[in-house]
Amino acid sequence: MSQITAIPLTGTLDRPALVGTTPRPFQAALSWSVAVAAAVCLAATLLLLHAGGRIFVVETPSMGEAAPVGTLIIDMPVNHTSLRVGDIVSFQVPANPSVVYTHRIIAIDAAGGIHTRGDVNGATDPWTLTQDNLVGAPAALIPHLGWLFRAIPILLIGNMLIWVLTSPFSDRVTRSSLRVAGAATTAAYAAFLLKPFVHVTTIANTATVRNVDATVISSGIFPVHVSARGGNSIHLVDGQVGHLAIHELTRNGQYQITSTIDLDVAGWVALITICLIPLIWCLAIGRRTVVRPA
Repeated sequence: MSQITAIPLTGTLDRPALVGTTPRPFQAALSWSVAVAAAVCLAATLLLLHAGGRIFVVETPSMGEAAPVGTLIIDMPVNHTSLRVGDIVSFQVPANPSVVYTHRIIAIDAAGGIHTRGDVNGATDPWTLTQDNLVGAPAALIPHLGWLFRAIPILLIGNMLIWVLTSPFSDRVTRSSLRVAGAATTAAYAAFLLKPFVHVTTIANTATVRNVDATVISSGIFPVHVSARGGNSIHLVDGQVGHLAIHELTRNGQYQITSTIDLDVAGWVALITICLIPLIWCLAIGRRTVVRPA
């Protein structure tokens, strides 16, 4: 009869360990950095509001390159006696009290009345401003940052929803990957709604029997190549105005304009790299080690 000898187990089996995940010290440092940055921004905003400051986001292209669409404006109170021709001011008028305009001063009359006009507007504003109309003068004009302020509600709601929906997943890799993918999808949805990157608007056109002269303005973050069927093509940056001479019209007397992103090689590399970040992040989360021997 054969005999079976029991061999005691002196070691333990190690479970597979995840690699490529964020180390705990780094996670803590990142969390504290975000919390401190948020606290600093909140404190600065409260101090600004306490001092009478106002924050606005430019929503129309009337100021051209000086304050393109999506520019964050930080206004501080101003006295009309300190203003000069060429200064930019924010104001409200009784005809439309719910809207704050930000235009440039083009004249100050003998009575102290202030006359304004948008940099790309063809006509002077039809009002004379006094101290009562003034909201403030820009202490800072920060291009593009206003797009982020407009996107914050979408990003917050979307990411909170994704966080809740992915919480039931017990596997950390699956949960983290879904959250990264969800955050990227939320950002893409915000970009689809707000259109911050490429947007061209026709602000004026003059038609003759055979052609149309169109004045267009770019109000997107990226530089664009704008072309017209049967006309010329132009390169525009954010807030820049250009002119198209169009000689080919449809049967209805309409014309067609197309715009595409116009980046150099370094710009394309940077854009592709940013777009790949969610994928690289998910791949890093999913890396695993092999089972270590006992």
